[in-house]
Amino acid sequence: MSLGQTVVADSSKLLMRKNSLNLSIGPGGIFRFYLPVAAYYERLVQNNFLGPKIAMALDVGGGLETHWAGGGPFYMARFGILTGMKKSHLEAKVGAVYFDDLGGLKPAFCLGYRGQLYNSHFTFRTGVGWPEAIYVGWGVAF
Repeated sequence: MSLGQTVVADSSKLLMRKNSLNLSIGPGGIFRFYLPVAAYYERLVQNNFLGPKIAMALDVGGGLETHWAGGGPFYMARFGILTGMKKSHLEAKVGAVYFDDLGGLKPAFCLGYRGQLYNSHFTFRTGVGWPEAIYVGWGVAF
């Protein structure tokens, strides 16, 4: 067999593990008035619909928040994109969150940085969003 006939994987594609479990916290909350903790499942859909360096992401989960008037659980679902290659990625998601104590259904979003090496089991996230506020997060990919 000659090397000219060898099929090489497309190195321009975003190649990461498709499933992850994530935990994020708002360290210190927003001026100590709002402190969220969230856990969620995320699924990456890697295709070439939006280009080889962009993956679509869907996450569902929930968490707990405390604030100036009390606190309670919340449940969220978001859809968005993850861009970039190698270990640095931009993530942007929008969706909905349901709060038991803050008046029901509200918009949810996040914009942040994700550190995840190709085929790695671990993720690191940081950014801003709602209901996560200013967050730091860690995850396990599988």
